[in-house]
Amino acid sequence: MKVKMKWAGVFFLTFCLAFGAIGFSDQAVKFLRMASGPEGGAWYPLGSAMMSIIERELKISTSNGPGGGVVNCKAVNAGRADIGWTYTHTAYNAYEGRGEFVKKHSNLRHLMSLYPGVFQMAVRRDSNIYSVADLRDKRIVPGKIGFTGTIIAELVLKAYGLTFDDIKKNGGMVTFVGYADSAAMLKDGHSDCYMAVTACPQSTLIELNFQPGIRFLPIDEEHMKKILEMEPGLMPTVIPKTAYKGMTEDVPTVGTVTCLVVRADLPDDLVYNIVKTLYAHWPELAEVKKQAIEQAKPEKALLGAKIPVHPGALRYYKEMGYVQ
Repeated sequence: MKVKMKWAGVFFLTFCLAFGAIGFSDQAVKFLRMASGPEGGAWYPLGSAMMSIIERELKISTSNGPGGGVVNCKAVNAGRADIGWTYTHTAYNAYEGRGEFVKKHSNLRHLMSLYPGVFQMAVRRDSNIYSVADLRDKRIVPGKIGFTGTIIAELVLKAYGLTFDDIKKNGGMVTFVGYADSAAMLKDGHSDCYMAVTACPQSTLIELNFQPGIRFLPIDEEHMKKILEMEPGLMPTVIPKTAYKGMTEDVPTVGTVTCLVVRADLPDDLVYNIVKTLYAHWPELAEVKKQAIEQAKPEKALLGAKIPVHPGALRYYKEMGYVQ
């Protein structure tokens, strides 16, 4: 009996060592799940490309699913995803338990900052809507529930003394759908304003600018101040006049920084290799979304980060001399 138990113990130890069950090597993680964004935006195709690179180079099975800035933080914190796309101000709110987050999401760590996320409010070029205040009784599409853009839309409306409920009570409509459906509704005349925080320019907005033609609503200085008081993690920015054909001037709006967050308990070596591998194959990502990736430089990987950086990622940035 003792001999059998001895050999059983040897077999178990051998099995654990062979399959990485002991310790925290890269091999201990057999599958990586990413939560990115909706189809029609930059997050989903870039997320798919990133996970393909990781799977090919690190020999780890991967998946990429749709999501939004707020829900992705919740998914990563709860362990339902390993890597999530979000924004630096959203990650900070999640980590601290502010705003949409009722508790502190302490399992989040910063992986890398990417490119600016610009809040864009598009209306048809021939509409009589020229200010956010004009949306009081209109049909708006602020994004899906749980999307960061939807949260920012609420903040912007609040600065102008409006809520989603106010708009509905005034005879307007609020529809919660993703980018592709938002664009289709504006194009078909079923909505008056398409709101999103995304890369600038953005593909569905480029198409809408071609047909039927769009304009962007500005945020004036007075209301910008109110928005930044409510959400100091946001920053003033512009939709540059070079972003979309036909624009004659910059449009002031609010912005943030797109970033990736990871579970705090992912092995340091694995996270180091993820960051190193992605930056080594950055040109592949540029083939998916050229402008977004050109704005995402490794030396800016901590831009806007307000939560702890994962030690594995920090090790890479220190080795490369991006941080001291």
